Amino acid sequence: MKRIVVLLGMLAVTGCYNYEPWVETDRAAPKYQADLAACQETSVDAVNKRNAKSGLDWFSSPVRRPFQIREAIRSCVKAKGYVVPG
Repeated sequence: MKRIVVLLGMLAVTGCYNYEPWVETDRAAPKYQADLAACQETSVDAVNKRNAKSGLDWFSSPVRRPFQIREAIRSCVKAKGYVVPG
């Protein structure tokens, strides 16, 4: 049972790193891929730093972190000028 919990936790955490929001552009374009990679890297770091600032955020991080990373990536992509529906 413990192994299953650890495996699910690892899958949940690693699943966010490659999150790619739906955008209204050519998703295979090199410029978009470079912007997306930059957003993925900076968003994960920003969420980790934000959650480390307070004990409550740090303790709830395993539950909230995947959603926070996805939202941070979406916001970063929007800030770079891409249209993200929804």
